[in-house]
Amino acid sequence: MNLLVFYLLFIMVALLVVGYLITKLDVPHPQLVMVALAFLIVSPIVISYVYTTYIAPVPEVDVPNVRFLSVEEARKKLKNEGLKGRISEKAYERTVPEGKVISQRPEAGRRVKLGRVVNLKVSIGERMVLVPNLVGRPLTQIEVVLSEAGLKIGERKIELSEQYQSGIVIGQEPLPEEEVSVGSEVDVLIAENPNFGIVKVPDLVSRTVEDARETLNQLKLNAVVFFHETVQFDPGMVISQDPIGGEELRMGDVVKLYISKKPEIKSESPTVETGIPDGY
Repeated sequence: MNLLVFYLLFIMVALLVVGYLITKLDVPHPQLVMVALAFLIVSPIVISYVYTTYIAPVPEVDVPNVRFLSVEEARKKLKNEGLKGRISEKAYERTVPEGKVISQRPEAGRRVKLGRVVNLKVSIGERMVLVPNLVGRPLTQIEVVLSEAGLKIGERKIELSEQYQSGIVIGQEPLPEEEVSVGSEVDVLIAENPNFGIVKVPDLVSRTVEDARETLNQLKLNAVVFFHETVQFDPGMVISQDPIGGEELRMGDVVKLYISKKPEIKSESPTVETGIPDGY
């Protein structure tokens, strides 16, 4: 390579000197002379390149197998055979340790010319991902969430729970935000609660209608109000309910409240005096 550089520098200097002399000596048609000289000087290089590349026989060698070797080991092995190793691609590979050769082109055993470049695909190890938080999600969503993260659902265990409704994930392994390799499995613990949504009706008698409504609302029960005239309770007080306190309902069911209301005062018909004595 150094000889080629020197040779090219020599050509450039020679052309400059010849061009200067031609100009000073007033040679006719100097352009043609310069072209001819350039052709004579450059032609040996072109002829040599064509001969060595396309005409002269180049020795051939068998490509050695460098799979699963480190890049340094692979290059050294290829160099010993008169070949060159070049990293052409890096990729995640679960079965090949980081820094090792996954595959090669040309493949091992092929017959190639001496000096051929062998492309190496090198492993950068397993691709790692963070485990998503599954707690509180329904089981029907879990496979989709894990698939988007490059993970799979593993073992499913059932556990009785009073806090969550059936089918909700209440635990997982590995834990959220842990780093695992792509394709790993995540085990989940699923709640089983046959009594979820069943609440006990409170005793609301003698409470105000506002207090009764608020209590039922917190239990996710609905209230339907009926007013009843009475003087035994202050207005706006619960005098009875249906169902009574202590019975069980499902969330969303209705509790009837009977609320006291002040009786309406009915006006009496006025007495008409006629001035006629009784008995007439």
